[in-house]
Amino acid sequence: MTDIVSDLQTSVSTIMRVLKVAETSHQVAHKELNFQPSDIQSLRFISQNPGCMSAELANHLAIVPTTATSIVDRLVRRGLVLRERPETNRRAVALSLSEQGQFAWTQIDAEEKETMKLMLSALPEEDREQFVRSMTTIAHRVSRQT
Repeated sequence: MTDIVSDLQTSVSTIMRVLKVAETSHQVAHKELNFQPSDIQSLRFISQNPGCMSAELANHLAIVPTTATSIVDRLVRRGLVLRERPETNRRAVALSLSEQGQFAWTQIDAEEKETMKLMLSALPEEDREQFVRSMTTIAHRVSRQT
């Protein structure tokens, strides 16, 4: 069992390193935009949950609320995220992607999908669906543990 665990550790480490490098730099509208991994994860969450609150983002990223606020501040300064006060609760601040943020996210998402296609191309076609099912199972399990 130790050998298989060591092999998995090496493989996961390599994949994480490659994905981390890919995640920090994206060609968006023909210009290089540098993003922190937390920026990408935040854009993804806000895109999937328009109107979410900063506390929900913090919970999703498993970070303290002040760190989430700092990330949102940075994304707002870059013109990618909007803060709006809902009419139903004037004390709350809802987050959404700006037009520029939506454009950037669409480009980033497309680039990430190309990276995933490249990963899948390393496997025989008959193994790809099982690989994705296994990765989904692992992702769900580890996300419940954090």
